[in-house]
Amino acid sequence: MADTYRNFDDLRKHEGRFFQNSYKIVAKDRKSKITCIAIHGGNIEPGTSELAEELAGNEFNLYKFEGLKEKNNSVLHITSSNFDEPKADKLVKNAQKVISIHGAKGDEPITYIGGLDEKLNEKVKNELEKAGFKVGIPRAGIDGKTTNNIVNRGLTKAGCQLEITRAQRSLFFANKSLKSPRTKRSEILYKYAECLRNALND
Repeated sequence: MADTYRNFDDLRKHEGRFFQNSYKIVAKDRKSKITCIAIHGGNIEPGTSELAEELAGNEFNLYKFEGLKEKNNSVLHITSSNFDEPKADKLVKNAQKVISIHGAKGDEPITYIGGLDEKLNEKVKNELEKAGFKVGIPRAGIDGKTTNNIVNRGLTKAGCQLEITRAQRSLFFANKSLKSPRTKRSEILYKYAECLRNALND
């Protein structure tokens, strides 16, 4: 499905007047060489914000663009190649390692690992599999291979993009639901974030 807005400026022009009820931006520059982003966070691709936040902790840089609408948050989806919100761009372009958390469809708990940082991708794959998480190869379109994808705009021009199925993301919460509010995180989310942290720190 085509995006409603071409880029962030287009979105801001249409949604900006009511942005308090539409979206929220969180950008935390911790002067780290690692940046964690969830550009389709909140109610756009539920569970991605929470994972990015847990992964970043108080150590890594964090960026979240979160949909706050009661419904139709999909209109806030800007594809990764066109996502150019200034705070996100700044945090990414100064990072040695970038990891981008996304939500994918799917009734089976799987993580599809993409992006151009093949070395980091392999480490993420190994850590997740070692912990019992299932990983797969993403299809074209969600493989994060384009050079203008925000995940590949860091200092090395290569990042790691995770496409996590709905089934896997639902397990990140104690009630196994992605409906808002998602307040109680599960041990599975903490375990998953630890795997990613191990890969990033290796």
